[in-house]
Amino acid sequence: MDIDVVHQPSAHRYVVTVDGAEAGEASYVERDNELLITHTFIDPTFRNQGLGAVLVRRAIDDIIATSERVITSGCWFVTSWLEAHPGYVENARSGGVDAELGNSCRIVS
Repeated sequence: MDIDVVHQPSAHRYVVTVDGAEAGEASYVERDNELLITHTFIDPTFRNQGLGAVLVRRAIDDIIATSERVITSGCWFVTSWLEAHPGYVENARSGGVDAELGNSCRIVS
């Protein structure tokens, strides 16, 4: 199984593919110096294979490597993943509730 995560900046999303087929996405919006991950989705056909975790990890890695933006989670899955991996991002700090989305969030710098 060949898993890849591709950034599509014009669509404001990261896409996870399995053997070339689109399996899911993480969408985001840019606000000032912040990148807000608003939504993650894995196609039901591809669920329970750990693809959500792969998508989140690789998207965060890419954002940190290519941007100075603060990453904010407005997505419950991203927040849960970060809470399950507290040492993954060394400079993680707790956030509040995103005012626009009303989801629990965690801020990563």
